[in-house]
Amino acid sequence: MDVSRSLLVACLLSVPSLLLVACGGSSMGAPSDSQVQLDDVYYTDMYAWNASGGLTQTKLGRGINLGNYLEAPNEGEWTDGRLLVEEDLHRIADAGFKTVRIPIRWTAHAAANAPYQIDAEFMARVKQVVDWSLAEQLKVVINVHHYEAMMNDGEAMQEAHIKRLVGIWQQISQAFPLSEYGQEQVMFELLNEPNGSIGYDDWNDIVARLTDLIWTNMADQQNNGDQQRKIVIGTANWGHPDGLTHLQLPASVNANNTIITVHYYEPFHFTHQGASWVAGANDWIGTPWLGTQSDQQPLIALFDRVSAWNEQPGRGFEIYMGEFGVYSGYAAAEYQRAWTAFIAREAEKRNISWAYWEYASGFGAYNAEAGEWRPALMQGLIPQ
Repeated sequence: MDVSRSLLVACLLSVPSLLLVACGGSSMGAPSDSQVQLDDVYYTDMYAWNASGGLTQTKLGRGINLGNYLEAPNEGEWTDGRLLVEEDLHRIADAGFKTVRIPIRWTAHAAANAPYQIDAEFMARVKQVVDWSLAEQLKVVINVHHYEAMMNDGEAMQEAHIKRLVGIWQQISQAFPLSEYGQEQVMFELLNEPNGSIGYDDWNDIVARLTDLIWTNMADQQNNGDQQRKIVIGTANWGHPDGLTHLQLPASVNANNTIITVHYYEPFHFTHQGASWVAGANDWIGTPWLGTQSDQQPLIALFDRVSAWNEQPGRGFEIYMGEFGVYSGYAAAEYQRAWTAFIAREAEKRNISWAYWEYASGFGAYNAEAGEWRPALMQGLIPQ
């Protein structure tokens, strides 16, 4: 999964103070049969999110990513031919999730040259999945995912790719007008994990251009005086939380119309142990996460830095942890359960909404082959 390859780079590029904790973790030397020490209270509804799924405390509450489906070059290529069906959205809602984040690789279905026409059949498929979600009373975050050429082609091609991104969002805005998809139903996440040649300053410029497009140029569809489309803005350097300190937001952005998103996969050697797409990951197989004080401290410190950024004057945004998760291939279930519960509860403690990565693939909370939710993950995500 390309997102995980990107997260490896994020880990390596993160600030030096994080390298020892975020790219290895304090439990690296512990034997694989070590006992979890996390307090059992983390497996309970500590912050009373069960009643509303977190929608009393936040706009997005508890969610899950429909990863590996519409973000693949073609749906089914990364899921052994399995396509999303309406029952998937019913199952997600029935489990207690309130939001789905839909990663979408629009660039695989859009022309390279202006007006960057999106394939009508693909657009119809995206709308079908969105409509299925809304029918289940799920909120929806749609994004532009895996715009790899923009990140990799260098400065000389940057402006051409930005114009294409603008053209794609213009068509998305036309397809999902406020008159049909209300501001509390569908949110627009501008771009997943800016990286590579898209540095902090480049990203700030892109945010300004896209907010102007959606709220001003496309005002008839997205900013009609009664409603305004809520947008979701992440950080450069692969969505890492510490990228918040470099984020410069346009004056049009405020806590009523914008949600700020970060991704959370630390410690990387634990969450990505054995991942075939990450060099050296087989050496990490057996890495535990025990929930000791030394395990918890760097993760809490990162959460606290996010909260401190958001407490500054003029902010007060909803923070959305749009991705977090553990690759299920090799992580022991008890360690996966403990980390997931800890991260989810620490987010909820701070009124940070979240979306687990992901529904039914390598990190999946749902085992599509067995036809059941993975108990360890669900005990961590939605405690009973």
